[in-house]
Amino acid sequence: MPTPPLLHDPQPQAPSKPGNDECCHSGCTFCVLEMYQEDLAAYEEALRAWQQRQQAAADQGIRKPRKRLNF
Repeated sequence: MPTPPLLHDPQPQAPSKPGNDECCHSGCTFCVLEMYQEDLAAYEEALRAWQQRQQAAADQGIRKPRKRLNF
């Protein structure tokens, strides 16, 4: 069963992959494909760090409070 997420620590979101027609293939200094690869590497690093924080919180028993059910 997955552990509930920490409060105020949203999961990082993956960058949007550029479409096939977004690169002009002319060797631009700021190529969208290279920028995407850099953003993807940063996302993967942030995701690993987020997962470690979530696991550490789960190990310590720090969880998001559950909603009370009123019957």
